[in-house]
Amino acid sequence: MMRLVRRNVSMACEMVGFKERETNAITLAVDEGCTNIIRHCYGEKNEGLIVVRIHMFPDKIVVSLKDFGGKVDLRKLERCRKKKQRSLERAGPVKPGGLGVMLIHNVMDRVQYKTSSKSGTVLRLTKYLSHTKEAEVAG
Repeated sequence: MMRLVRRNVSMACEMVGFKERETNAITLAVDEGCTNIIRHCYGEKNEGLIVVRIHMFPDKIVVSLKDFGGKVDLRKLERCRKKKQRSLERAGPVKPGGLGVMLIHNVMDRVQYKTSSKSGTVLRLTKYLSHTKEAEVAG
């Protein structure tokens, strides 16, 4: 199913007007978000639902990923991201874990979490166009 998610995100990015490099980065960020849901929310369960919503606007794309796992500890998630960032800045050995969250934050302009123990978590990823279509057409 991830192939379908990646294809749809990529096509939506192209329709909004993102360049190929940005489209690839956004698609990777969404893929990482889904991968984290699969690993950390559903873990050893054989199945779990992820609702993917793609909203296209003239100047941005918003992708929402909803899972129905337990509540996410946002402070722990942020500490993990900052720890991984410091590790990379020190040019120390890169250890597994935390890179996906850091990648998501580096690629996307806005990363928002809404989490509840009753209804799961929504990860909302927003990316604005770095150029306008009009400027591209005029050039």
